[in-house]
Amino acid sequence: MKDIIKKHAKSIFWASMLLAQICVGFLFKDLADISQWFIQSPRESTMWVWYNRYLLAFVGLAAFFATLYFKFKRRDIINNKPLIFLSLLFCFNFYSGMINPHIMMRARMDNGVFLSVEQAAKYYAPDESVIVLEINGKARAHSDKQLLRPHVAGKGELGGEDVVMTYCGLTNLGMAYSPEINGQKLDLAPMNQLENNLVMYDKNSGEPIQQLWGQKEADRNSNTDARMREWPTYRMPFEKFAKAFPEGEVFVNDYLADDMKASFWQNPFLAIYDPIMELIFNHAIEDQATSVDPTFPTIKHIDPRLPTKETVYGLNVGNDYVAYTVDFVKSHNEPVNAMVGGKEVVVSYDYEFESLGIFYNTTGKTITEIDFYGQTPYGKLERVETVKAGAYWIIWANFFPETDINRI
Repeated sequence: MKDIIKKHAKSIFWASMLLAQICVGFLFKDLADISQWFIQSPRESTMWVWYNRYLLAFVGLAAFFATLYFKFKRRDIINNKPLIFLSLLFCFNFYSGMINPHIMMRARMDNGVFLSVEQAAKYYAPDESVIVLEINGKARAHSDKQLLRPHVAGKGELGGEDVVMTYCGLTNLGMAYSPEINGQKLDLAPMNQLENNLVMYDKNSGEPIQQLWGQKEADRNSNTDARMREWPTYRMPFEKFAKAFPEGEVFVNDYLADDMKASFWQNPFLAIYDPIMELIFNHAIEDQATSVDPTFPTIKHIDPRLPTKETVYGLNVGNDYVAYTVDFVKSHNEPVNAMVGGKEVVVSYDYEFESLGIFYNTTGKTITEIDFYGQTPYGKLERVETVKAGAYWIIWANFFPETDINRI
């Protein structure tokens, strides 16, 4: 047996090296964020790699170490320079697919840093758009910049409810969820993106969860409707949030704020790594915001009814989907009254707080007056929980092609 191995050592070396590169190549192609700029994988491929990532990593590592063994035993099997190049390629692809995403997008599922309005003014510009989550009179604000890297931010209960804010910069969308499905607690973390929308995963089960669906991949494939509970969110400038909710909380990314990020002496790797990642992420998001085409060309359905990067306020009641633009709502002197999924809703732009709100109309009356808080002459209205505040049209229409626009 030893003689056979010795005789075919070179063939075994190259077969092992090929196997190792193929395994980590799959990990890089489907799970590394940087690869998405160049290689676009179908959903089925990405999910297959995700479910089999540990097997691919194990086989890849075993095959790679086999090549090192044969190189050690037969120094003439390959020159050092090609081996160094192939080894670096292997390490780069393995790191990019299996390790880097979990460092690059360090979720703040239940340990997010939330400051008072006064403290947060150090990090927020007055006109900076914030995504607001309000429950039972308690409110939190989150800016796109602060949410961009962690993608998931929370710290337990708000207004008596366990909630977490999820964010996708490619979609320009923050969505608030109760991290629970069918009574099972979820531990959410970023995974990657598909069709320019965040895919998270539950650390407990390993199941992927598309942000816009709030549903486990396995449940969606089995036509099970179980999903996380969604909470109402809306946008407004930071200074208006401070006025509306002076006792509110404001999220600050603890590896973005200067006096919170790791110093070089505390963690040299993160002190160098995080600024580089910020530059890469900011470039991707700026490109997404300013280019007609999506940053990652994976959009299957292009709807020409609105400009691709028009921001819309999309909502649904059941299977009835509608999207509103701010300009359309502001063009009306009175609130827009409409029917969605058999329920009356009111869409209104509040000029004092510079915020568009969508509420359930349970009064049985046509609403002609409503304030930022939902107060009307007939009582207070509740916000619609499925509103996606300020999402790019091209992505909203791709996931929900049946959507109506600016319904009255």
